[in-house]
Amino acid sequence: MHSRIFQISKTPINKECYLNARTLTQEDNSYFDYYSEIDDKIRKYNINCLVERVLPKGMFELTSENTMRYNGGLEQWKESFVADIRKKAEAINTANMMECIGPLYQLENTLKDPFDTAYLFYLDKEGIQSYAEHSFAFINFIHSLEVGATLYIGGIIDYHS
Repeated sequence: MHSRIFQISKTPINKECYLNARTLTQEDNSYFDYYSEIDDKIRKYNINCLVERVLPKGMFELTSENTMRYNGGLEQWKESFVADIRKKAEAINTANMMECIGPLYQLENTLKDPFDTAYLFYLDKEGIQSYAEHSFAFINFIHSLEVGATLYIGGIIDYHS
């Protein structure tokens, strides 16, 4: 899988603390096959993709090249997410539960990565944490935000695992 890791914080991130390709491991403490930093043009494109295509529509908007505003909408998203989880759980039965990419696998992936993307989120502004997390961690992160809160985008890493 080839994708991006986004460093996001509730406070501004010093460039010296930007996420970089030298220290990250995966959540299971294994190293990525490949990772590298990206140039400014690709960075700008990926930030736009994050806000316009990956995050729930309308929940965030870009306010500058490195900031986005939380517009609310988490409660509605949570209702939709719970309905999706119930639907996927109902599809599981004894005949299909062991299928390689069957409904149990789909449910597990949805719980971990509700945005259904390979994007990972690094939610440490100091650059101390050694791993990035799936999109459910980002949902937990924004749970405490008030409408209008600004989030800051730090380093963005290209990765393959």
